[in-house]
Amino acid sequence: MEGPLPIDVGPIRAAEFPVTEHLLYFNHAGVSPIPSRAAEAGIRMLQRSRDEGAWQLRKWEELSDEARRRFATLVGASPEEIAFVKNTSEGLSFVAAGFPWKDGDNLVTSDVEYPSNIYPWMRLRVRNVDVRMVQAREGRVRKEDLFAACDGKTRLIALSSVEFANGYRNDLPGIGEYCQRHGIFFCVDGIQSLGVLPMDVKSFGVDALSADGHKWLLGPEGVGAFYISRDVMEMVEPVILGWHSVKNRFDFDHYDFRLSPDARRFEPGSMNTVGLAAFNASMDLLLSVGVDRIWERVRRLTERILEKSREEGYEVISPDHPEERSGIVTFRVPGVDNSALWKALLARKAACAPRAGGIRLSPHFYNTPEEVDRMFALLREARDRL
Repeated sequence: MEGPLPIDVGPIRAAEFPVTEHLLYFNHAGVSPIPSRAAEAGIRMLQRSRDEGAWQLRKWEELSDEARRRFATLVGASPEEIAFVKNTSEGLSFVAAGFPWKDGDNLVTSDVEYPSNIYPWMRLRVRNVDVRMVQAREGRVRKEDLFAACDGKTRLIALSSVEFANGYRNDLPGIGEYCQRHGIFFCVDGIQSLGVLPMDVKSFGVDALSADGHKWLLGPEGVGAFYISRDVMEMVEPVILGWHSVKNRFDFDHYDFRLSPDARRFEPGSMNTVGLAAFNASMDLLLSVGVDRIWERVRRLTERILEKSREEGYEVISPDHPEERSGIVTFRVPGVDNSALWKALLARKAACAPRAGGIRLSPHFYNTPEEVDRMFALLREARDRL
């Protein structure tokens, strides 16, 4: 069976990613450069705000509807299950604060999560909720360890789709199936997979998912989206409310406190129209290319990074098994201060990140094998000068 059709990235690089003209950019697990169409969409929104104010307010709603449909397509949900948020933390906090906890309940997470997926849950200790952090083994969150930490009082499992430091891809379908079978709410931090790995919240058994747009989704910072399944929407109480949270949001003369029947109940106020315009354009690019095709290309780029790392004698921290891999490859360069090495790479206009005591590379689909080779040549040069 043939895989996805290959991507001709030449025209896309030229039209959408001017960053390639002056930087080697391998930090999409950190903050991505936005494509040209996203920047232009944001600029157009600013210009309309300058020239028209809110004269065409209806177009803002049309923008919101279009972006909502696009994000829903990316995750395999319906638009009615999508709310826009400022960042991943906000969506996760909606669940943590609005969940119907009872005294003595517990939730299960891991000890290698990004802080955004830890602090909202840790706060629940003041409500006598036991936060159980499963210890990762060799950077991997074993699902059997998660399940072993669960008992009759476990109400929720909170986990990242991909772990940020080493790129370990959690078995969302397997964990989601367990959660559904045992009546456990499954909440996912999806920021390290959306835009590069296919996502299907329905078949994966995900109840809620939050993701900012500024990583693999190629959007600007400060705007993202929150998915919550219709099956559990009434369970999670909106804890931040405003004019936009209610059913008749545009009837300003009558107070009618009936929550919006869809996920917009989690949108308390006015939209970040500039950010949303750019985010919408970025999602348009991703969907036009196809996430399956994007992942196939990124998979091949990470294979090349793994091969080059081993050739150079670097210690690879990221998993090698195909079902555990993502767009992240982290390795340690022996014999040198890896933090100093990262700074030396930045000085050579090569963007990556220091993680787990090593160097984290995270290419996107528009990167090329030649850029991978250039990155490793710069690594060798920087290493030899330290």
